[in-house]
Amino acid sequence: MLYSLFSLILVAYLPGALIFRSPTFERERRERLATEERVFWAIIISIAVSSTIALALAWFEFYRFERLLLINGFLSGVIVALYRQRLRFEGSARLPNGTALAPIALICLGIWLYFPPAEYLMGGKDPGVYMNEGLQIAQSGSLVITDSLLASLPSESRDLFISEQPESGIQAAHTGLRFMGYFVTDPDSGTVVGQFPHLYPIWIAIGYGLDSIDGARAVVGVWAILGVLALYFLGARLVGTIPALIGALLLSIHVVQIWYSRYPNSELVLQAVLLTGLLAFARAYVDELEFFGPVAATLLGLSMFVRFPAVLCLLAVVGAMLISTADNRRPRASFLAPFVIWQMLAGLYFLTILKPYVALPIEF
Repeated sequence: MLYSLFSLILVAYLPGALIFRSPTFERERRERLATEERVFWAIIISIAVSSTIALALAWFEFYRFERLLLINGFLSGVIVALYRQRLRFEGSARLPNGTALAPIALICLGIWLYFPPAEYLMGGKDPGVYMNEGLQIAQSGSLVITDSLLASLPSESRDLFISEQPESGIQAAHTGLRFMGYFVTDPDSGTVVGQFPHLYPIWIAIGYGLDSIDGARAVVGVWAILGVLALYFLGARLVGTIPALIGALLLSIHVVQIWYSRYPNSELVLQAVLLTGLLAFARAYVDELEFFGPVAATLLGLSMFVRFPAVLCLLAVVGAMLISTADNRRPRASFLAPFVIWQMLAGLYFLTILKPYVALPIEF
């Protein structure tokens, strides 16, 4: 129990809290954010850091939950060693007030509505694919799977299990009974990859490391709560706390939100990542808080590793950036440079790891 609690803090709070407190990028300005938003950013930044590290480890077939903890702990230690006493907020930091009760109420409501999650572990449809992708990452440490039985099949017998697409030469696991929801990328070596981007499966693997199967199943409910909180904080930034709270409450109790919060899917992950990315973008470009530039770029970049339709939101962000430039606001290098890097990494990912995912829509 204590190990799981310590691991959760190290994965989802400590690195982000230390990064947020780092005396860089005019910290005194972000100190004046509401207490509850500062805590929210500590969690979101930690999640972004853990997502990036875990994705990188799994990309290079080196993921282990213990390695993620070790790297997060090392990163936290480096920040503490660099800044020490300067990590403490000065007198300008806002103290908690009545508005802090709003996110607490939303969290309690989410825990009541979104748990326990469905016990969906197997099946050829999307939930089973997501769960098995995540569990495979937890156990093998890689985004791709090596199926020894497939590799042992004689070449003349493979057509009984998988079918080749003549246009691309890609082995299409969709049509095989053994590989429903998976692409067979190399039948000779038995290499198989899931049909979906991997950020949600990465968090299933992290949940598995925190609390075995129960932790893996609970991941989608946690992301549902984060999505509701993200809407609240974005709404509070745009229209005020009362309308934001009403909107977040309506989202919390909506039947679609409740249904998907208990059902393995990546839509709710995308909901949280995009909303927090847009909030960070607003903080960077409208409020001119330089710190949030790389935060927004990272969150929006990670959205491409959740679902490809996130590109529509990214196009809107690029459009907003161009409009702000036309309005005599200079482009922010703190956002633009990491944003370009993330999109290059996403392109490389889709052209290597998930090449069949890109090829199939092109053929249709």
